[in-house]
Order: sequence, then structure tokens, then C-alpha cells
Amino acid sequence: MLLKTHNAEGGNYLPRQIPLLPDSLIYKNPPPSFRDVAFEVFRSFFRDAIPESDLYALIVRAFPFRVPVFPIDPRTYIAELTHGDGGSYADFGARFTAQLVDYFYQLNGQPVHILFAGTELETLSLAKAFSEFEDIHATFLYPKNSKDAFQPMVKQQFLLLPENIHIFGVNGSLADCKTIIQETVSDADITGSMELFIPHVAHIDYLLSQVCCCMYAALTALSRAGYDNSIEHPRLIIGVPLKQPNALSAAVVAQKMGTPINGFITTVDSTCHAPEIEHEREYTRFKMLYAHEASKKSTPSIASFRFNQDSVLEAMRDCKDRTGYIISPYVAEIWQAWNTVKNGLSESDKMIESFFTDTGLLPRWVSDEHTAHSCIMITPEITHPAFYTEAVRTATGIYPSIPSRLKYNPQITNEPVLECSSAKDLKDWLLSLI
Repeated sequence: MLLKTHNAEGGNYLPRQIPLLPDSLIYKNPPPSFRDVAFEVFRSFFRDAIPESDLYALIVRAFPFRVPVFPIDPRTYIAELTHGDGGSYADFGARFTAQLVDYFYQLNGQPVHILFAGTELETLSLAKAFSEFEDIHATFLYPKNSKDAFQPMVKQQFLLLPENIHIFGVNGSLADCKTIIQETVSDADITGSMELFIPHVAHIDYLLSQVCCCMYAALTALSRAGYDNSIEHPRLIIGVPLKQPNALSAAVVAQKMGTPINGFITTVDSTCHAPEIEHEREYTRFKMLYAHEASKKSTPSIASFRFNQDSVLEAMRDCKDRTGYIISPYVAEIWQAWNTVKNGLSESDKMIESFFTDTGLLPRWVSDEHTAHSCIMITPEITHPAFYTEAVRTATGIYPSIPSRLKYNPQITNEPVLECSSAKDLKDWLLSLI
């Protein structure tokens, strides 16, 4: 069922076989709902592991929020993945993971404890997802090191969570937090006393959740393209930063499942001299998706753009001035790249590469002006702009609106949190819960 490449964090997981979804779903009119897309995607991979009625119930509980897809100009669509409790794309994988953990461990009748250390938005999404299950204890470690420290708005969210969610500050970096967890889960006293589950963004439930987002966004944009831009046969281009976990792999899987996606835009920083090394995990996944196929004739239609970090604020400002829509720095990278394609290659062709292919040739939808004019681009907004308040203000002159669930109250953030300095501290804490 899975392919795995080993690395220090547990490997990259990909489906060994990618099923093809029927045209009756892909070209349904009106297009399928997000839940219907999710049901078909997960059912095609899980097969008989979960009864269909149970699977649909899990999906309903995992995804109770909206997934808006809309144009900000006639040929540019945004898929807002920011309407979950945590305000980021990580909510999709986190919530479905929590539902699966609860489902399978309830069937086994065994208590389970969650351990996790990750980026602030990954941690926030998981903490909120598991807060719904009172009988599941979840312990999260976050770094207090100034380089990796979580921003106050995120820290406040932790302090508002129920008692089954335990948050520990570590006097160190994110790497220190992960080391403490790795040492703890290998301790014989811990493994003999409780069931531990360690979520990871490389797990298949995270990847498939993003496949659902990509497929739904593409089908929704395709259904309305005719009256948004009058392009009779639009070519769908998916835009994602290479540094976003799962994003490019998920878009490719969605294409291979039958979604009519014609190409991909991805971005790397101008200082990134070896993307295949600096973004090794996503690069390896992408290569594996093509390498393990029976047919080796398919060529990934991808254009990779290098950009200067100093130009991100300019791109945010440009998008606001042209469309009235405020974007995060992640989307600003794609906006900048996409405008290069739309405006032609004469000015910025040095920004474009094709380091994913052996030929080094750019896709036709980039290099051929006539073909490029039939393209529409879809990019996910993966993080609410509220997490980038100062960047938004600097770029646009206004502060982004902040959802009530993310409002910041300094008095709450100043409350003390638990502290952990070693694997022994974490071990003693976990054993005290038995």
C-alpha cells in the first residue's frame, strides 16, 4: 500500500498504486462538494479498511468548515484552506488524523497518548483537533528558543485548550523538542506502559487530505471558468511553493487520479542553489511518483521559479492593488511567478527553471504564448494572513482581519506554561498520567 524512503523523521510516504476516479465524479455538473470529493479519494485508498458509512461520518466530523474557491482575477483562483480552527492548511490533515486515531483506538479499546513537536501551525492544528476527544491525552512540545519560538497569537491558543491537551515549553530549538520525543518513545518503561501515536505530516492521511483540497479546488475552478474568463478549454495550472510539505506531491497525485491538471508552478528562494538537496523530501516524493510507474513516458509539466525574498512584499502589494485581495507571503510567491507566465517570458525568463526533468525544457504552457493564454492558475491560501500581520501592514498599509477564533489577548499569553528540559522530564510526566 505504501512506499517509504527513510530519513531522520520517519520517511516519505506515498501510495504504491494511485487509483483513477471516474469521469462521472470529475466532470459532474454541478461539481461535487468537498466532502464528496474527500469520500471518493479516501475510499479509493482505504478500500475495505473502514466501512463506507463510518468513513463518511469521519469525513463529516473532520471537515465541518467551508473550503471557498473563487477567482481574484479572471484567470487566477484562490482556494482558501484557512477556515479550520487553526487557520491553516494543516487543519485538514490534523483533523482527519485525530478522527482516525479515535476511530481505530476506540475499536481496540486501548488508551492512547499523542506526542508531537513540529512547526507552530502544525502543532496548533493537531492540538485543536485532539482537544475534541476527552479520553485521548495529547502532549505537545514547543521551542522557547528565540529562533523557533511560537508567536504569541499561537501560544495563546494553546492556553485556551481543555485539560486533555498538555503543552510544554522547551528551553531550546524545535530540533531539541523532536530529540526529546524520539528518546522518550524508545524508552522501554514508556512503550510497555501505554500506546503512543506520533503524528507526522509525511503520513498518508495528511497527503490525502491535501489531495482532496487540490482536486476539489481544480474541479470547482473548472466548472466556473467558462463564465469567469470565457476560455472554452482552460488548462488548469496548480501553484504551490516547494517548501510547503506535501503540496506538490498532492497536486501530482490529484492529477494522476484523473483531475484535468495540465501543469504545476512551484517556487524556490533565489539563494537555494540545490533545490533537490534543500527541499529533499518533497523533491524525492515528486520523483518517486513518476519513477515507480510502469510507464516511464510521462514527463512532469512543471515550471520552477526562483524569487528574491525582498520581492514578496512587493507581490503582496501588487495583488492587493490589482484585485483588492490580501494574500499571505506563500501565495505572493506564486502570484509573482504566475504573472511572469501571463506577461510573457521576455522580462523574467531567467527566473524559470525545470530542474525536475532531465531534459531541462520548459513546459509548452510556459514557453508557447498561445498556449499560455489558455491557462488558469489555482493556488491554495495555506495560512491565514493574520499570522503575518506586520508583513501585510508593511505591504498594503492595512492590517488583515483576524478571525474571532484567533484574536490575541496579551493577558492570556502571559500565563505560565509547563516546562520540559529533558526526555526524563517527559517520561516522568507521561508515567504520572497512568
